[in-house]
Amino acid sequence: MPSYSRYGRPALKNSVDVQLQTAFSDGNWPSVIRLADKRAKSLKDPYYEAIKIAAESQLDSAAEQCAVLVAIDELIRQKTVPDLDTIDLYEWATQDLLADLEYAETLGPLRARWVKANPKSPLAVQCLQSCLEYWDLVSAQQIAATLDKTYLNSGDRRYMFWSIILTFLLSISPQCTEASRKVYSMLVLRQLERAADTTESSEKLSSTDRGLLTEEECYLYYRVLLKHGTRDDFVSRMQSQRLGALAQLKEKRKPLFWEALDAFESWGEWDRIYDLCNQALSLSADGGKPSFFACDWQVWKRFAVAASKATDQEAALGQVQDVLKKFTAETASTNAMYKKNIRLALVETTFQLPPVLLNANPDHGGMTPRVVQLGLFLEQYFDRLAAFDDIKGYVAQLSFEEAKCFLEKVLPNILGEDTDPIRQIILKSLECKLRYLLTTCPQTLSHYPSVVDGKEQDKDYRCRFCSNLTNLPCEHCLKKIIAAAADVYKQVATDKKLIEAIPKLDKDPRIDLAIVMALSLLKLSGLRQTLSDVPAASALRDVNPSLFLQAVALLDMQLRETPGDTGLRLLLVQLHLLLGCASYAHQLWIPMDVKRTIQDALSPLFFDRISSISPGLFQGSRPLMEPLRSYYSNCMRDNSPLRIWDAFSSGSYSSILDMAEYDSRLRRSCTLMMTLVEERRATRSFGGKIECDIEDHVLVSHITGDTTLVNATDYGSFPNLESHHGAPVQDLVRFGPAISNERSHLAFLSEQYLDLILFKYPKDYKLSRANEVAIKDRNYVMETLSHISSSLTDFIHSSKTPQGLTGPEMTYYTVLSLLSAGLLTALTTSRADPLPKTFSLLTSSIKSAFGGLRTTFLTPIPSSSPLSPQSEAFYALTDMHTMSYVRDTALAIRHSAAFVIAFHEKELARDRSGRSSLHKDVIAEMKALDGVASKALGEVKARIQRLKEQLGEGGWLDRMLEWTFGREEDEVSKAVSQVVPTEAVEEWIGKVLESWREGVKGWGMVRME
Repeated sequence: MPSYSRYGRPALKNSVDVQLQTAFSDGNWPSVIRLADKRAKSLKDPYYEAIKIAAESQLDSAAEQCAVLVAIDELIRQKTVPDLDTIDLYEWATQDLLADLEYAETLGPLRARWVKANPKSPLAVQCLQSCLEYWDLVSAQQIAATLDKTYLNSGDRRYMFWSIILTFLLSISPQCTEASRKVYSMLVLRQLERAADTTESSEKLSSTDRGLLTEEECYLYYRVLLKHGTRDDFVSRMQSQRLGALAQLKEKRKPLFWEALDAFESWGEWDRIYDLCNQALSLSADGGKPSFFACDWQVWKRFAVAASKATDQEAALGQVQDVLKKFTAETASTNAMYKKNIRLALVETTFQLPPVLLNANPDHGGMTPRVVQLGLFLEQYFDRLAAFDDIKGYVAQLSFEEAKCFLEKVLPNILGEDTDPIRQIILKSLECKLRYLLTTCPQTLSHYPSVVDGKEQDKDYRCRFCSNLTNLPCEHCLKKIIAAAADVYKQVATDKKLIEAIPKLDKDPRIDLAIVMALSLLKLSGLRQTLSDVPAASALRDVNPSLFLQAVALLDMQLRETPGDTGLRLLLVQLHLLLGCASYAHQLWIPMDVKRTIQDALSPLFFDRISSISPGLFQGSRPLMEPLRSYYSNCMRDNSPLRIWDAFSSGSYSSILDMAEYDSRLRRSCTLMMTLVEERRATRSFGGKIECDIEDHVLVSHITGDTTLVNATDYGSFPNLESHHGAPVQDLVRFGPAISNERSHLAFLSEQYLDLILFKYPKDYKLSRANEVAIKDRNYVMETLSHISSSLTDFIHSSKTPQGLTGPEMTYYTVLSLLSAGLLTALTTSRADPLPKTFSLLTSSIKSAFGGLRTTFLTPIPSSSPLSPQSEAFYALTDMHTMSYVRDTALAIRHSAAFVIAFHEKELARDRSGRSSLHKDVIAEMKALDGVASKALGEVKARIQRLKEQLGEGGWLDRMLEWTFGREEDEVSKAVSQVVPTEAVEEWIGKVLESWREGVKGWGMVRME
């Protein structure tokens, strides 16, 4: 390590002669081996033997490559202090053998042994760096503890905190045994408690004292105390005059103050939150004026919420109002951010008041203090980008009377006599969003009897705004919102002065108007978050396609006007995936330029299930998943988090903990599993070569059935106009349920199953001792099948699984579970014994499950479809996902049957007596299953051919226009057509048709065998 970079070639000792040095630097390994061997014999220096072994590791022979492992093993057994240069050579030599070498059991302990013998050497720190970069926390902790002990009285405090943070990381790491975990937990807590006591007892700490001096050191203490200390210990320290949360705030260390508030909130300690926020907001600046340093929105919000939960609620909320008055009196001299925080705090405090304190006058028709405060806030901030997000949570809490008053009396008077047209447009846009928001709130509806005058009613509610009978949400109100938004949009689009003023605004109001109209159209179309246990195959199966197509056309037109809006783009990506237009969705996705750390969080928004929608996308010049694979390969190239040593060397302990946590989640990412599975499925679709079994893939080799995989998908960029009473917009437009731990594990197991049954020895591989190999293979197959069958069954029967899969996915994984169990029964049943009844039960269950999936596939047109008879193509094109799983399930059945038959024939060839071959009924049943699967594959081929022919026919433009706007124009389509020009719709239809054709073309290349 001291003489070479992590991935570079080490420099040899200066004492090595020039000839050997030159050969080594040139990579002339035969010469190096010859010269080093010669020097070792003549000089009797073991270092030359190490050079020879390191050079041999670069040769092609497996025996020579593994010689370095033997040499390392000998060093460990010797129990003597190894030569550091030798360790460097061996570490470099084993870089390609790390899969076979446990660093923490070999080189790590050797480095720790060397440091214990040479603790004052400047190279000791570099040994620590090496262990840390290989994430050998055990050895790194030992080295750091040795350095701390060695420099105890030197005044160099960094070794103390290196030792502490490594002890903490080890205590929460899987590398630590359960027996040692308590010891390390107690040790790190005591180390920091001693440092805290030193800080508390010293009037003034010097830079050499072993106390807590910096913000990073205090942050580490807080985190350790939260993890390993008791609640009482934490509460006690938070009240400390030197280390408490308020004391840290006075030192301008705001993150530590928030850390304390977060901890108290997680424990429900609202009284302590109230006291802490009260003290923080009561701090004075120079001149006795209130300090704005703690005047953050989250502090005010928690202060008001804590006051509402106090025993003496009236007094506590009165104190909040008194503090607010002090700040309000000083707002003229502060910046805009703090002014807004104070105004929001007034709104929050008012909403936390109990009804008895609101003093609402019933004669004022809903004009309560809550409505007044919302009006006062909007008077100042309605034209700001965040205005809707700031108030939507409060508006959703209003009673119907308050909401009605707010919409009819407050909003129209926000501008007063201000006639500025652009401000009026912004306010109207905000009003449309708020009206949409209220349609998602249950207080705007009243329950309606299910039976009236002996007749059953098909509507469950009566809307309190329009008095019409309706379901949730109110269809009549949504239609009015569409019409109102369309009028405002048209007003903007036809006024040149308004168009010219848009670049000066925080946001183009047309975007919000288009999104309000589109979401209303989607709700009217019947697109809903499914409430069934297993979501339907296609989200468009039970929707009104005309309204859905109008929504997509509208948003597509708006994106061409405002291509830089990320939320709008993401919404369109999701909607086009629902529409089956994967290639066009990909065109929309590419400009987002998703890269680096956001890959893990955003990629599922496009790539999840993409191989089942359009496998043809994987046939491009650049591999579709290459950005994701490159990202994960780079981040997980080492066992340690990226750039971890930089954080160590700079003393950034908060970064170290955050990096370790992020790295741990990244290695357990559902997106990572999705990346590998989607690519493998697409590769298999086109008959490509899978690089290795999925269990052996370096990116997931550490994942077991007990690993909890993490969904880190970020939906923050989506435009979400929904209230907390309903599902967020991403649930409305997403293609199937989000990625999850259960679905990721099922996908992982399905790939393991296919790896097993599709395995074939290379053609040039020659078997020796064929009988012995056959027995070992059979045992391996039994063991693997048993594991896969058991794991598939466990995950399928998990309570969370049904809601996390589409219907076709549920069938596919169920069939694989039944197949693995059936194969295990078939292979373990002797030919002479009667076949267990469970086998016929398993095969009949497979036929039943697969039959249900085929029925869904073969009846694509729902009976309620308003489209023309030619609409079969529309429903088929928007549900390629079901077709994909019919194919995958059929192929899994065929491959399983082929595996069983091949196994049977191999056993017959090996043992002519037939005693080791399979039961005849097994072979008959598997052949029957193969016939069913073969027929299904024929149906898939026919569907693809039919779609290809239909898309090649003429008249699609007129047909799509008719499907989009209907034969007769109603009030909704009329409003949409006013906003979306016909030429824009025709341009969009052209892209949709092109995308469908590309998708079907890609499916035409997919193998059906």
